[in-house]
Amino acid sequence: MCTPYTVHPDLKAHDAKMEQQIITLNGNIHTAYAYSPSNATMIEGDDGVILVDTLPTIEFAEPVVEAFKKITDKPIKAIIYTHVHPDHISGVRAFVDEADVEAGKVEIIALDDLVPALVRDSGVLAPVLARRAMYTFGFQLPLNDEGNVSTGCGPANIPGRRSFIAPTKTFSEKLEIEICGVKLELIHVPSETEDQVVVWLPDDKVLISADVLQGQTFPNLYALRGTSFRDPMTWVDGIDRLRRMEPDTLIPHHGPPVEGAAEVEDVLTAYRDSMQYLHDQTVRRMNQGYTPEEIMSEITMPDHLADHEWLGEFYGSYKHSVPSIYSGYVGWFDGDPINLDPKPRTERAKNYVELMGGRDQVLAKAQQAMTEGDHQWAAEIATWIIKADTSDKEARQLKADAMRQWAYVQKNINWRNWALTTALELEDALKAPKGMPFGGPDSLRNFPAKSLLKLLTVRLAAEDCMDMTRTITFNITDTDESCALEIRRGVCQFHVEAPKAQDISLHLERSFLTQIFLGQTTYGEGIAEGSVKIEGDQKDFEEFISLFEQPSMEMAITVR
Repeated sequence: MCTPYTVHPDLKAHDAKMEQQIITLNGNIHTAYAYSPSNATMIEGDDGVILVDTLPTIEFAEPVVEAFKKITDKPIKAIIYTHVHPDHISGVRAFVDEADVEAGKVEIIALDDLVPALVRDSGVLAPVLARRAMYTFGFQLPLNDEGNVSTGCGPANIPGRRSFIAPTKTFSEKLEIEICGVKLELIHVPSETEDQVVVWLPDDKVLISADVLQGQTFPNLYALRGTSFRDPMTWVDGIDRLRRMEPDTLIPHHGPPVEGAAEVEDVLTAYRDSMQYLHDQTVRRMNQGYTPEEIMSEITMPDHLADHEWLGEFYGSYKHSVPSIYSGYVGWFDGDPINLDPKPRTERAKNYVELMGGRDQVLAKAQQAMTEGDHQWAAEIATWIIKADTSDKEARQLKADAMRQWAYVQKNINWRNWALTTALELEDALKAPKGMPFGGPDSLRNFPAKSLLKLLTVRLAAEDCMDMTRTITFNITDTDESCALEIRRGVCQFHVEAPKAQDISLHLERSFLTQIFLGQTTYGEGIAEGSVKIEGDQKDFEEFISLFEQPSMEMAITVR
């Protein structure tokens, strides 16, 4: 049985409100709304403009550049990055040339933790997070009602050219500054991210709230693409800090602006109350011994919050937030010892399929559930067959069909996109991902050399070097840095300073490391060309470096 529609009516109505426009506030503040999944704001000053955020890609940013130029031809004097997420910083080269930044014509301002956060987000887990982001944002889905329709907090996210120019001015907790005659306060407000910054215009009582609010949707307390714990109460405290400022105008960088002190207070209060309610009622049940699954099935939001215009479950959801709160406090263990040492999943699946009467009978039950319109149950039944034998095409196709039908009735865009992309994976229809998991060469260039080399520790094929003990020192000649990697019987230790005992020493420039990590050259080529100087046995070095796997985004996520 098929669903009566391919986009949930609530989601369709929500998306229809996202009308692309430049919204002018207080005469000199202009927000580019619904040009991309995120917003950018231009503040006009006496002899120039200040830009807050730069959108996800150059392609998303270019129409906004043209729209802002129609308002004023004053030059950009400063750019403020509100936080590390690519949808807020990666369109920067559409707005300014790096040469102007280097010449001091444009200042780029951010929290001092932004570049370290970029390293964290784009480093150790880059391949799997990039792959999971592809599912979250539906990058391989068609842009129509059977595929990618929005992000839930803005228009659909479409891959493009991502750029980055490093900040020229950073601060820790608060920066009071005047640019082009405009008084600004940049305030660190941990919330969605640890490095979140809001921009307060005290003379106008205008607050650019970045992603402290994620638009007209219940907040994404846990991102399915993968995030560390987002503490709801830290986020609530951040919103309360905004409430105490008593803004007359609120400009979030997802969703439309809010005007009027009473209206702003209503939105901020409802937003923080929804988070505290979910947190408190989850913890209350945890203290009664409930498991995450039990809490997910029971918890709801009171009507006055559930029905609020800014709290529909289009981006975040109650159910997928609960396990994050649970694990954030007590970890993954649900209290049942059978989960401490479970049988391997394939063996367990085969046992279950046999117990349920064998593959054909289980598949028949899944097909019956499909006929009855219970698509979630059909997919769950078929999953046991697939876990027992991932090559079972019939079971995979049935689950793919079930996932599509289930996706169409979801109003949460993350659930929808994951289900639709999973269907493609089940059908072997996912295309090889393009680009690199670091977010682009610009980001990679701004990684500290030592951070880049430290990434190698988690790429070691440990099983191939159980008898090896070897230390390689890397001397970065143009930045006068030295560090080392030591393989010691299956473990790679990173030494932030080069140890006295070493087997091989390399001398190279920082730019060569970027080329290595972009896959544009090899150490062997560098040695042959003279870009890399080596002290020690080259064959021993090549054996050493070959033990580190090259990252790839080509991996199965669901079919395992």
